[in-house]
Amino acid sequence: METTKERAARCDRATHARRSSSLPAYGSRTASITRRRRRAKRKALRAATLAAAVLLLGGISVAIFTTPAGSKQETDILPPTNTVGAYIPDTPAPAAESRARAVRFPLTDAERDVVERVVMAEAGGESFEGQMLVAQCILNAAEKRGVEPSEAVVLYSYTKSRPDPTQRVKDAVAAVFDRGETVVDEPILYFYNPALVTSDFHESQIFVIEEGGHRFFAERSTR
Repeated sequence: METTKERAARCDRATHARRSSSLPAYGSRTASITRRRRRAKRKALRAATLAAAVLLLGGISVAIFTTPAGSKQETDILPPTNTVGAYIPDTPAPAAESRARAVRFPLTDAERDVVERVVMAEAGGESFEGQMLVAQCILNAAEKRGVEPSEAVVLYSYTKSRPDPTQRVKDAVAAVFDRGETVVDEPILYFYNPALVTSDFHESQIFVIEEGGHRFFAERSTR
């Protein structure tokens, strides 16, 4: 018969694999279940990681290709043109209004000196416009009679005083004769100072403007 000691030794050999570790013996049903559970956990973890990565990439794409409401960002692409670097307005700018005209009566140095001195004598103490008005009367008289300004001042009885002109008088004469500027559009020919004299003749003409101490008139037609 088998002794008690021999049976105990046989039991130890039969259960040695189970006692060598805290885990179930490989090949047992318990070990197989444990491995399947571990593989299932690893698959679930990989699936969760992949899903998180997809969501993250999708969020980045949405942030790049969209803008918040109320902050519209658009770029209008204009059609190409043949003009480069030039601004073409929708409507033309209105022309600037000016009384400037072309030169009407070129002056020689001698004629200029006469006109400047006469204007100085008649309106040296007047405003710039008053000096221009006297120069305009001389110009209109020369054109009307077809004579030089030096002759016109004699025909229209201008003062015989010839003082040296100031720079402002020279500028007024240049504005009228050289640049064609005028103070009024009417062809004024006569003027007088009512504070010094009375003149029924002047007042019988067409009154145009009063500047400083002078009243200026255009000629009334006798026809």
